[in-house]
Parts: sequence; C-alpha cells; structure tokens
Amino acid sequence: MLREKQKIIHILDELLSYALRVHPQLVTIKIEQREGQVHITLTEPSLNLSARECQEIERLLNTPSRNEMREYYGGLAGEETLDPRSLRILGMMVDGGHIESREGEVSLSVWWEAE
Repeated sequence: MLREKQKIIHILDELLSYALRVHPQLVTIKIEQREGQVHITLTEPSLNLSARECQEIERLLNTPSRNEMREYYGGLAGEETLDPRSLRILGMMVDGGHIESREGEVSLSVWWEAE
C-alpha cells in the first residue's frame, strides 16, 4: 500500500507541475479506485487547448512504458520544464491517459493497475 501511495504522490507532482504552468485560479483533482485500477483526473476550468495540443498531450500520456523503469520515472516527476512535453514522464508511469478540452475546460485523466 505504501508503494501505491508513493506512486500517487509522484503522479500528482507531475500533474500539478503541468497544471501550474498557466497560473490557474482553480484546479480540481479526483482520485478514484475503480475495478482494480487507480484513476486520477485533473480539471482546469477557463483553459482552452486546440485539438492538435490535445493529440500531442494524449500521445505523451500513452507513451509505451516498461514496468521495471516506473520507479525511476517516478523519481523524475515534477523535475522537468513546465510545458506539455514534461508529461512524457507521466506517460511512462501510467498505463494510459486521456485529455479533453471543451467549453473552456480541460480534463486530464491517467490510470494504472492497482498493486
């Protein structure tokens, strides 16, 4: 259980580093345990991303990863620059991710198999 909590902390660090790049006035984070998976969703109202930006972010969130390297990438979380490319580390720590931008709100979700 401790490893799972540490992983959540590392992932939250990376998500918050990404979200804070635009100085948001509100960020909402939801952590859920569903069907053997952990899901984290970060929502930022008053932010618009283009379809191209969403595609690039989703590509980074779904970077193929190697399980034996996830702890290493977890140690790097939050250490990169505050731009969308920093999400590649997050993509290597999770099993999948999705981003959606609609009506001035961005919702970014990641998930992985619970230990």
